[in-house]
Amino acid sequence: MKKKFLIAAAAVLSVGIVLFAGCSLLDYAGGANDDKRFPYDVAVERGEEGSRESWLASLETPSTELRRLYEEARADGGFSGTFFEFLQAMGVEEDNGAYAQTALRSVVYVRALFSPSSRGESDYYSLGSGIIYDLDTAAGDALIVTNYHVVYSQKSTGNEAVPHVSDEINVFLYGSEISTHAIPASYVGGTMDYDIAVLKVEGEDMLKDTDGGKTIAKAVTACDSDSVTAGERVYAVGNADGEGVSVTAGVVSVEAEDARFVGADDKTYITLSEIRFDAAVNPGNSGGGLFNASGELLGIVNGGREVEDVVGFGYAIPANTALSIAQNIIDTCRENAASRGAARASLGISVQVADSRSAYDGQTGKLYIEELLNVVDVTRGGVAAKMGMLVGDTLVGAKLSSTRGGMPYTREIALTRDFKLVAFLFEIRLGDTVEFTVSREGKTVTLTARYESTEDFILFD
Repeated sequence: MKKKFLIAAAAVLSVGIVLFAGCSLLDYAGGANDDKRFPYDVAVERGEEGSRESWLASLETPSTELRRLYEEARADGGFSGTFFEFLQAMGVEEDNGAYAQTALRSVVYVRALFSPSSRGESDYYSLGSGIIYDLDTAAGDALIVTNYHVVYSQKSTGNEAVPHVSDEINVFLYGSEISTHAIPASYVGGTMDYDIAVLKVEGEDMLKDTDGGKTIAKAVTACDSDSVTAGERVYAVGNADGEGVSVTAGVVSVEAEDARFVGADDKTYITLSEIRFDAAVNPGNSGGGLFNASGELLGIVNGGREVEDVVGFGYAIPANTALSIAQNIIDTCRENAASRGAARASLGISVQVADSRSAYDGQTGKLYIEELLNVVDVTRGGVAAKMGMLVGDTLVGAKLSSTRGGMPYTREIALTRDFKLVAFLFEIRLGDTVEFTVSREGKTVTLTARYESTEDFILFD
């Protein structure tokens, strides 16, 4: 995994429990007992007959409408050629303006008011962006996801209901960015550690579908950000420079890159796995959306490179991670009125990317990366230790079994990249059962744990 260091308003990582020790291959010498089998090797043991590249391709959810159409055409026998040949047969011409317009409907301008801690100074605003995560057009209610640093200011008095989080937040729809159209929003909760916050709007006429007209607003449709492709077309939609919601275009530069940010408290640093892209972003874009060519949310924009002679570096928290955290905040605050943060399931391990390799699938025309995730430390008494995980194990896959809304819920992932584990842990709730598949000294082992206590979770607020 590539690693970059930059300065931008973003997040602070708590060190209450170590999830990852790092991702730099240069930092890792390896252990004598480390397992060396990649997830694909275990899949072959379990009956996989395809190539490494075709197996990796089968794990992803195509992240554009054209890729989905191609996969459907292959599945029903209507087309047997490559993706490139499919595009030629379709006579595709790049014109994604309509999809960008769709994205504009799901992004809001966010304005947060603060009072300064120093006497004699005037009140001031933090200007940013947000995406509409959930929308009830009958009631005029909405949930909005933004960056924590958009609604938090270390320079404020700290006398707010939640210290340093604005008590007066307004959002504005595209084309209605004037004070008379301000929509009051309240703070639901957030985490400085992952730079995600959730806002709530209730009973707003501008969000209702009425007999006199329909709201322009719509909730985002998110794609599978784990399936992002380097080089794919993207749009950054946000309140650039506080001048109103606008669109810039570019491509994904790096699918997953360790990026170091300075946090919302302006002093603590964190390293997060982010999508790097080259669409122009400026102050005010924070909290806005990074959308794919089909107008689907790919990530939440939270920073840009701010060093001399470096341009075209924008960063976004992948949608799978950002929305998993956002939903966790919503659920945690619903279950506990006193909570304002996200409760991440603890595991109690340090993981190192011990090896990495790529594979090219000529059918889809895509390069895939597969990482070898070795466990380098297990915390005594932690969940991983109780389930029997050992130093040297290779993480291969994870499965969540639960009940959501009274219905059985199962989610299963192959741990081919390290960043997948973070989103997975934020999906776990009290009472859920989790299975981890590991490779240990050349043998496949399944380990099971049930999250039965609140002590098995870490609150990030």
